[in-house]
Amino acid sequence: MSLNITLGAKDLNKTETFYREVLFLPSEFIESSRPEKSFLVLFLGNIKIVFQPLQIMEAQHPTLLQNLTRGPLGCGLQLEIDCENLDDVYRMVKHYHWPIAYELDDQEHQRRELWIHDPDGYLLVLNEEEITAE
Repeated sequence: MSLNITLGAKDLNKTETFYREVLFLPSEFIESSRPEKSFLVLFLGNIKIVFQPLQIMEAQHPTLLQNLTRGPLGCGLQLEIDCENLDDVYRMVKHYHWPIAYELDDQEHQRRELWIHDPDGYLLVLNEEEITAE
C-alpha cells in the first residue's frame, strides 16, 4: 500500500528547486507540452507528494480551490520528514537564507528538529533521531 498526497503550488520551479537543493529530496518534474499541465512528485519511501499548479487545481476542482485559498496556503498542514542528514539540510537552509520557524535540540529524547515553511507555506518538521549505543 502507498500514500499519495496532492498539494497546490504557486510556482512549480521554485518548489522543485527548494526540495531538491535545500532538502536533498528525490523528486521528478513531470513536464508536459503545455506548461500548465506539468507537476512535481517527491518520493518519500512509500509516500508520494504531488505538487500541482494552483491554476490547474482551480480548473479541475473550483470548489476545492476556494476552500484551499480561504486562508494561507498550507495552513493547518504539517509534514514531518525524517532526515539522515539534518546538519547538511541546516547548512543549505542557512546558505539560502531560508527563514527558520523553530529549532529544537531535545537532549532528553535524542531528537533534533528544524521547522521551516516551504515556498507555498506548508510547514515542514525535519527531524533526526540520534542513535545511541547501548
